[in-house]
Amino acid sequence: MATLRDIRRRITSVTSTQQITRAMKMVSAAKLNRAQSAVKAAQPYAERLLHLVSALHGGLAGEDHPLFTSREDGASEVILFTSDRGLCGGFNTNLCRNLVGILEEEGRVRSPELLIFGRRGNDFFKRRSYPIGKAHLNLPPAEYPDEIGAAIGEIMRRYLDGELSRVFLAYNYFHNPIRQEPFFQQLLPIPPLESGEIPDEREMLFEPSRQEILDFLLPAFLRNQGLLAHLNTTAGEHGARMVAMEGATKNAGEMIDHLTLTFNRMRQAVITRELIEIVNGAQAL
Repeated sequence: MATLRDIRRRITSVTSTQQITRAMKMVSAAKLNRAQSAVKAAQPYAERLLHLVSALHGGLAGEDHPLFTSREDGASEVILFTSDRGLCGGFNTNLCRNLVGILEEEGRVRSPELLIFGRRGNDFFKRRSYPIGKAHLNLPPAEYPDEIGAAIGEIMRRYLDGELSRVFLAYNYFHNPIRQEPFFQQLLPIPPLESGEIPDEREMLFEPSRQEILDFLLPAFLRNQGLLAHLNTTAGEHGARMVAMEGATKNAGEMIDHLTLTFNRMRQAVITRELIEIVNGAQAL
């Protein structure tokens, strides 16, 4: 049975943990504001660029660019974005398990190979049978744009050379601090407009040539999609960690209250027992 000293030590330990979780929540909240602003600032440009590329795809039938062309032979590349750090609830685990379910669906992703950004995703998949082509771990935030650009450039080269038949993105789409949804999308070949969307049917004049415009626009679009996935992952990580640390702080407070109540009851019992012993001793005299 725990003694008063044991309970006092336990209260001190939980109090220290509560201070840490409260501080981590405040840090994540500050980082979330910046990350959320970055996502909001990037979203309009990314959506407009996606619509423009998809509209060009729909309006240029018969003169397809190689990045629009579907391939039957070749492996599939899945670019996975997770965080490097933990303590953010099920943020990374939910995404990785969702991706495993997609990869296990017959015929959906043929011969998958993983390109991973983030240590948590690498730790999850290195214990499984899916091959990891390359993993970018513990990158400083300033290096992400260059690393993502280089990775997308290499993937485009492999796709144009016929090594890859499909390329996919997997990341957590950031809705708000308490909701990050696992998201899986096809990156290559670049998909056409979704059903229900109306393509721009106006006559187009190209200057410079149509090929030059597509050669510039499509790589920029693919890099933008990778950067947007990274921004969503960063914002989602901080949001999930803030919520997780808030829950941990609340649980620590409840545990402190319970331990304090137990401590007071035990101390009262000890005092009562000592008083009884004193009274009994006095009566015996």
